Amino acid sequence: MSVSGGVHTAFERGTRIGCTTMQVFVKNANQWEGKPLTGEDIESYKRAQAKARIDPVVAHGAYLINLAAVSPMTLRRSRIALEDELRRCEQLGISGLIVHPGAHMGAGEDEGIRRIAESVDTVHARTPGFRTRTVLETTAGQGTALGYRFEQLASIIDRVQQKSRMAVCLDTCHLFAAGYPIHTEEGWEETMRALEETVGLD
Repeated sequence: MSVSGGVHTAFERGTRIGCTTMQVFVKNANQWEGKPLTGEDIESYKRAQAKARIDPVVAHGAYLINLAAVSPMTLRRSRIALEDELRRCEQLGISGLIVHPGAHMGAGEDEGIRRIAESVDTVHARTPGFRTRTVLETTAGQGTALGYRFEQLASIIDRVQQKSRMAVCLDTCHLFAAGYPIHTEEGWEETMRALEETVGLD
């Protein structure tokens, strides 16, 4: 849902079209930085949420974030951006922040997975006790993007120190593009079995 006019406005839009759950952005998704949330922003959001029957609400992180970046500058900015967005989500009481795991940019899958886990650990160390989960989204596997196989997501989570703060978001379009046969009932069940055996449904 659009948050044009303030993040709280998403609830009115969501209610209008019958949402029972929704995803929002907590800042401009195409910029590294955003205006800090004010006390009024947070109160308006919580009032709107209390009136609406929409739960859970999750957020999607900025598209610029690459937790596997080879460039030290991009890696640093990505970690700062993830931390900032986790803080915003925590302030609003949003249950999960969805991020694309990252692209290894030619460094190789193993190195990319290592760097993603290290990035998550770095950010989690700066945000102790947060309830908002870091949610890795499945990808289509274009270019050097990681997260298009469940095994990759499981490997990242296995390396993260605070596993209880992690979750996975299944983007069905990305799953299908990555080769998971979710267009049939049998294929869907096969895909869910593969998910349970790797990442785990819990």
